[in-house]
Amino acid sequence: MKINTETKYCQTCGIPLDMDYTNPKADRHEEYCDYCRKNGVKLYDFSMDYLIYLWGLFPEEYYKEVGIKHTSSELRAIMSERLPEIKRWKQKINTAHIQYELVIRVQEYINCHLFDDLDSEKLSRVAGMSNYHFRRLFKAVCGDSVGNYIRRLRLEYIAFKLISTDISVPELLCQINYQNKHTLSRAFKSYFNCSIPEFRKRHSTACPEGINPVRVEVSIEKVPAIRIAYLKLERTQNTGYNFALLWKQVLQFAESNELSSKGCKYVSLTLDYPFITPEEQSRFMVGVTLPQSVEPPKGFGIYEIPAGEYAIFRFKGLYHELNRVYRYIYLDWLPTSGYTLREPFTFETYINTPDKTPASELITDIYIPVMKKEK
Repeated sequence: MKINTETKYCQTCGIPLDMDYTNPKADRHEEYCDYCRKNGVKLYDFSMDYLIYLWGLFPEEYYKEVGIKHTSSELRAIMSERLPEIKRWKQKINTAHIQYELVIRVQEYINCHLFDDLDSEKLSRVAGMSNYHFRRLFKAVCGDSVGNYIRRLRLEYIAFKLISTDISVPELLCQINYQNKHTLSRAFKSYFNCSIPEFRKRHSTACPEGINPVRVEVSIEKVPAIRIAYLKLERTQNTGYNFALLWKQVLQFAESNELSSKGCKYVSLTLDYPFITPEEQSRFMVGVTLPQSVEPPKGFGIYEIPAGEYAIFRFKGLYHELNRVYRYIYLDWLPTSGYTLREPFTFETYINTPDKTPASELITDIYIPVMKKEK
């Protein structure tokens, strides 16, 4: 298949551009389609292979833009020929994806060593590149410097501990190895615009009367490790739309492999802190549980949710009410439960899906990693 040298293509997604080819001077600087230009040509840091996979998921979108119908396999074949010849992919195919995975590796290291002595020199060695290039790459992918990123995660972790436990500040300082109480107080007030006591009072209870605002069923269970195929959402300008886009890919992958009939469940994991981390900085994984016999397509990652004891909250109702459920869990249930958090990150599984179930009948299981409090 030969590339049509007369047709102009978007230099990111590869879609044909609507130009006046009889007037070479017109649109001569136009290299991107309306979507890529409006949303930023580097909105997504994924590989060329993954972009080809995405086009195969949405041939109807290609038809809407171009007016030419292709099957998924035909469109993937076309893009496999076209994309290596356009600007974004021609010189360094997959470089963006490789760099993104390096930053993900560093982020995972930070999560596991959040209160260790971390600096860009040490983290650049984790990434396997020079300190200079690592700092530039990290800011390009995460939108913030390494120092600010670590500072934010530390303060949000501390804030979460303050409202989800009855730990005192001196006890917390011993656990997290922070510099000292005065340094923490200044940093905390600078970030949250209030003192630690004010913050605790503001989040002291989910409901003034202590009445459960939603109906949930609670059980404590030992859960084995769970293998999932996932896509990750992080730092986008349009979180809602991109969240829906990722779910569409997960659903199509699951349906094409008949995973529901094999007992697999849809899953989402939050890597940040409920009602503390701003939405625009929240990080999510969305995916589906996966048998060992099934391999995910290119672009998906594999993650194993750790085994352990979990408090499982079953909620029946609208998804937008889940924030109230989380407030009840952390601010009402947890302080009086006799349990404490093993780690802050939680996950949800979805027993049914909106495409086949009325919104009021949707069932969500929320998994909170817990352990018995020491007496």
